[in-house]
Amino acid sequence: KHSYCIWLYKEIVAAAYQGFGMATVSGIFAYVASGHDAAFGFTIFLAQFSSILTAGLTGTLAPLIFTFVFRRDSGQWGGPLETAIQDIVGSFAMVILSYHVLNWLGPHEISESDMC
Repeated sequence: KHSYCIWLYKEIVAAAYQGFGMATVSGIFAYVASGHDAAFGFTIFLAQFSSILTAGLTGTLAPLIFTFVFRRDSGQWGGPLETAIQDIVGSFAMVILSYHVLNWLGPHEISESDMC
């Protein structure tokens, strides 16, 4: 059990490094593309980071759950179902987190000059 905790920790740290790198690039691109809106750039950074971190967590835990909890072959059940779970959890995290961060930091009024 101790080796699983160490392994899980290493996987999460690797996902965090990858998430931080991708989120930084995405956040800077969003900041520049939005006309230097820092709230939008930070929101995209945070949403991308959380999405990659949750994908790393679900991708790491899915084979263990399939093998030890459901007693199924993780190689057979892991592919499509794992991808679907990662997409659902990651998208949910991005949308909900972005909504709350933009409500907290973003513009509160919409003017006629705002564009989609």
